[in-house]
Parts: sequence; C-alpha cells; structure tokens
Amino acid sequence: MSIPYLRNHIVAPFIRLAPVALSTCALLLAPIRTIFGTTLPDGFGEIQYAHNLLSPTAMAFAPDPCPGSGPVVHRLFVCEQGGRVRVFRNGVLQPNAFLNVIADTRTERGLDGICFDPNFATNHYVYVCYTVKQADPTLPTHNRVSRFTANPANPDVALAGSEKRILDLVNVDNFIHNGSALHFGPDGKLYVSVGENGHTLQAQSLNTVLGKLLRINPVPENADGTIPEATFPADNPFYNTATVRQ
Repeated sequence: MSIPYLRNHIVAPFIRLAPVALSTCALLLAPIRTIFGTTLPDGFGEIQYAHNLLSPTAMAFAPDPCPGSGPVVHRLFVCEQGGRVRVFRNGVLQPNAFLNVIADTRTERGLDGICFDPNFATNHYVYVCYTVKQADPTLPTHNRVSRFTANPANPDVALAGSEKRILDLVNVDNFIHNGSALHFGPDGKLYVSVGENGHTLQAQSLNTVLGKLLRINPVPENADGTIPEATFPADNPFYNTATVRQ
C-alpha cells in the first residue's frame, strides 16, 4: 500500500487532530464507589464504574441491551493497551476477554481504539485499532484496523478466527501520538484518526496519512493484503486527485 494511494483516496485533512479525551458518566444499576478530589462543573458527578483493568485506553458501550428479551444487560467494552478487550455486564467485569490481539505496547502503542458496527444487532461486528507486534522488535511496524465478530451464542466473546483486516496503515518510527480512535458517522462510514507519530509537520502534509482523519468503507482487505477499491468512498475530498497509482 503506497502513500500516494492512501493520500488520494482516504485522507480527509480537516485539521490537525489533537488528543481527545472522552469522558462518560454512567448511571447504571451496578455497584459504584464515589471518587473524591476531582473538580467538576456544576451539575456533574463522578463515580467509579469499573476497576481491575490493566492500562485501559478506549471504551464503547454496546448498542444493544443484551439479550433482546429478559432482564436488561448493559455492556461496556474496554480496551487494554496490552491487547485485550474486557467486558463489563451491568458494571461487573467478566472473567474472559472479548478478544486478545498481539500488540506492540511500547510507550503509547497498543490496542487504542474500538467501536461497534451500526448494524451490530444483526452482523455482530466490532472494530478495533492496534499496533502490530513484530517478532523482531527492530523491524518497522504499523497500526491496523481489524474487524471481529461477536459470538451470537455468547456475545461477550468474539468468534475464534473471526479477525478480518480492514486497513493496514503506513509504518511508524516513533512510539507516540498513535491516534487510533474509531467512530461511525451518520453517513455509515468508518472514521479513523491517525496520529502524526510525533512528527508535527506530517499533519499538514498530503504526502502522508499521518495526522489525518480517514473516512472509509470498512470492507476487508484482499487476500494478498491490498486494499479493495470499495474501501474508498468516491465522495471523499481527494478521491479523484490521483495521477499515478502505485
């Protein structure tokens, strides 16, 4: 996958993305403990909803309640930097991880993003973004967006072998500013934040996807690792600017 190909098909260079912290105040029927020492705006409160996690990095509430009938169960999926996605059912940490990827966890690398497919109730798709761990740590590595499928019979775990690679990004040389946030827009496209990897000028350059917000159709990569043309929405702002495709 070449830089020009990515640049001219999926880069949406809106503005340089600054790190964004997402805070969620969850008021569910679950055991809670009050956390003291935080200054909050008027009308806000803070509770501890989850604990016993190892370096949590990202989270998303499942769009169900699960199951579809019977007592309502709210599920929170939390990424751990080391590669596990943990599941809380009504505030209770489940013993088994939803999935576990082999991630490079040096400094800010690791499993850093998660989101649910808009049609999760029917297709059971969950997307994550993580840094690929090379067997030889001196070799270059990159971030990867993958899709997993929840087991319909046990939705708190992913089906074994269900990982589908969606997008392998360019190699990174620094260990910071990974980005990796994943969200679906109201247009049904998957938006992927890509950090500038500690190179601030990259965010303003159309010669790289670093420091950009990517807009894609989340279709799996081809068997040979190339990216299908269907990945790139034709209405992306730079879709038709390519003069040479490599």
